[in-house]
Amino acid sequence: MKIAVLLTCFNRKDKTLSCLTSLYQALCIYNNKVEDKVELSIYLTDDGCTDGTGDAVRDNFSNKNITILKGTGNLYWAGGMRFAWNEALKKHNEWDYYLLLNDDTCIDKDCFSILLYADKFSIEKN
Repeated sequence: MKIAVLLTCFNRKDKTLSCLTSLYQALCIYNNKVEDKVELSIYLTDDGCTDGTGDAVRDNFSNKNITILKGTGNLYWAGGMRFAWNEALKKHNEWDYYLLLNDDTCIDKDCFSILLYADKFSIEKN
């Protein structure tokens, strides 16, 4: 199962790093419990950060599938998310899901179990 994760950041390096750390921790917890592993591809719009957010993400998660997109500095959250989404759509046949994520959130350790259960439940009840 493959999920494209979309984020936008602007000068919130510590929050962005915490968000990604919690995301990967939740992924590890989920993948350790199941046979059908989840793979993530991150599309992060760096909308003109001057605090080194993009470089810090690149350095701290060098072994992860993260595409860092350079914004103009005028995209703001909605424009940055559209920019990331349009980039992810170039490989739309690869994704089972899209996860839109604010960079100032910390993901619950059971995030993937909860989201995928909710998806299965809604399909079965439809």
